[in-house]
Amino acid sequence: MAGDGCSPSSKSDLIHRVCVMRGRGQPGPRPEVEHGIVGSVPPCPFTRPPLGLSTVPPLRSLRVTHLWWVVGPVLATLVGALVILAVRPVPYYTLSPGSARSVEPLVTITSGADGPDLHEEKVRDDIYFLTVSVRQPFGAEAIWALTDDRIDLVQRELIDGRQTREQNRTFDRSLMTSAKDKAAFVALERAGFDVPVTTTGAVVMDVGPDYPVAEVLIPGDVVIEADGERITAARELGEVIARHEPGDLVAMTVEAVGTGKRRDVKAELVARPDDPERAMLGVTLDSRPSYDFPVDIEIDSGKVGGPSAGLAFTLAILDRLTPGLLTGGESVAVTGTIELDGSVGRVGGVRQKTEAAIDAGADLFLVPADEEAEARAAARGRIEVRPVTTLDDALGALEKLGGDPIPVARTPR
Repeated sequence: MAGDGCSPSSKSDLIHRVCVMRGRGQPGPRPEVEHGIVGSVPPCPFTRPPLGLSTVPPLRSLRVTHLWWVVGPVLATLVGALVILAVRPVPYYTLSPGSARSVEPLVTITSGADGPDLHEEKVRDDIYFLTVSVRQPFGAEAIWALTDDRIDLVQRELIDGRQTREQNRTFDRSLMTSAKDKAAFVALERAGFDVPVTTTGAVVMDVGPDYPVAEVLIPGDVVIEADGERITAARELGEVIARHEPGDLVAMTVEAVGTGKRRDVKAELVARPDDPERAMLGVTLDSRPSYDFPVDIEIDSGKVGGPSAGLAFTLAILDRLTPGLLTGGESVAVTGTIELDGSVGRVGGVRQKTEAAIDAGADLFLVPADEEAEARAAARGRIEVRPVTTLDDALGALEKLGGDPIPVARTPR
């Protein structure tokens, strides 16, 4: 190697020589020396390690590598769990604003050949009934719902109870059918028609989940016989139970909701919380009405269930049967149940229904008086809210809005 002025008297000289040689484009070894192994000489910028020279990874690199082998699988497991949670349904329901649907186009009123003459007004789009969208979310949707003040996240069992989803749908459809019939009865009576009504059984509206009766009855069932006695009203079933003591069994014949299929059941009675010596069944009851309508009234509610459109249906039928504009041409959103005596009952999802009414551009929102505060809080001044407790309250609110009053009831010929 003599003659080129680059004799390798040390490792540093060797590195210098190789670098010079590679800089000249001449072939030579391709060593890579870690900085710090040979004094302070910087490494030669080649990619292959030197023959006979070993490299030692720094201590920090070893620690990071060992830490990743421990933490990596844990992080991967957590990420996988979050992904699964995000795409799987959770045991909750979201309640979000639904639709605002014009009622009058859904109403069909006909009178038979022997039926009464009808005064029927033009169909208008100024009375709306409101819905709440109820669905079971995926994990990611449930988390998102917590950030939206228009949406409520509730445990599924608070809505379904012990019933299956299909049983609840069937019950909700029966409540909608009952709401239509009650609305037709109240509207026709207010318009001057005579509507005979009888009762044909005791309807189970709610069941205490902790009572023995929950094993044999569900909401919507109709008790038509108890202890061998025919039952035509809720009061009659109460009289049968009053003759028993806590711990007794009461035998009942029941018609299933939706199908009408009959079955025989026995339920153990329990002590009343307010009077331990008296027995109770542990259910909420109502009488099942049967009507003899002078005209046929059909309301196409689609797949919507529940009783909360009762007041809206009543007002729409009245607007069709009586002269003038019931709302004065203004758009009115309505929620609330209707009872045979004309009283207006509570509903659920008022916050979501308020948002639906605002989205529809309604001028006025009629709500049950017990839920006025909730509706006003949700409205935040964006829509006028009026509380009502009866049909007459609702008609008075519409008259103040500019609507025509309902004529004094008369009996049609």
